[in-house]
Amino acid sequence: MKRLFVLALVLVAVLPLTAADKKVLNPAVVDVGYSVPDTTNPFVGWLTGAVKKLAADDGYNVQVADSGQSSAKQMEQLENFIAMKVKVIDLMPVDPNNVQDIIVRAQKAGIKVLVAGTDTGVYDMMMNMDQFNCGQQIAEMGIDWITKTFTKDGKDTSLPTGAKKLKVLVIKYTSTTDGKKRSDGLISKLNAWGKVNVVVATAESMTTAGATSIMENMWQQNSDAVATFCYNADDALGVNEYIMGQNKVDKARFAVYSGDWSPPIQEVLDQSLTNKSVFRGTMQIVGPSLNGKPAPLELATWTFLKALYNNDLSYGKWSKDSIQKAFPAAKK
Repeated sequence: MKRLFVLALVLVAVLPLTAADKKVLNPAVVDVGYSVPDTTNPFVGWLTGAVKKLAADDGYNVQVADSGQSSAKQMEQLENFIAMKVKVIDLMPVDPNNVQDIIVRAQKAGIKVLVAGTDTGVYDMMMNMDQFNCGQQIAEMGIDWITKTFTKDGKDTSLPTGAKKLKVLVIKYTSTTDGKKRSDGLISKLNAWGKVNVVVATAESMTTAGATSIMENMWQQNSDAVATFCYNADDALGVNEYIMGQNKVDKARFAVYSGDWSPPIQEVLDQSLTNKSVFRGTMQIVGPSLNGKPAPLELATWTFLKALYNNDLSYGKWSKDSIQKAFPAAKK
């Protein structure tokens, strides 16, 4: 009996520590509001799902709000998060130029705000990357592919009759500061290379449907192009879908490059090894450093959100994301 009593005392001492160490998930309470432009975007859909799962594993409830690319709807969703008294908001702005006031209102309500992907000027913490450099690296991937595919001994092997340069197409997006920086980096790199004619679409897009429509219109006058460069992976999927439906295009001699990565996007890249896809490369955000070591983007995002929830500001105001080129992976 004495031994059982001692054991009971030990358990009483230990259990409160164990409970405090791991938060118990309460589905009725939203801890973090995650506001994004569009979860049908492969990158955004993957990231929000991965963060939500990591949070749930730690006992936190993350609610994802999809604004459907509507700035007005996103504002309503942010107002709702403030009314729900969430502790943290993770914001990917549809329009980074009109969210400053609502971010300040959230902060005055005691809510920490992490802004991802663009600099709004107002936030508790920001996650971003060098967008201009991202655009330059998108161009570099295509330049390398064009050089390997269309030259031999330094000479072009497949110029159309009478042409002096191969032609490439660009679908840009400049409605946001970051979009403009990435697009400028991409276009300036191609122009600086000087070995292709660069045709930039007048219309802009960051969606699959939009890029498909733009590509269809451009193709009427530019069916001799050998590559298309896109702002993001959604655009690239639209271009890929259009080109794969063109019977007269030699799929082995056409390529699409863009920014943004997710596991489903990697599957499409892998198909280009056998030319079942022409989407051949994209820029992948691999995440920032945590405590001096590289961390996956989804883990770093949740780590920062959890720290803000616990009023831990030790990670600083700005986290620069590292990026890398993502290519098809050979099947083992």
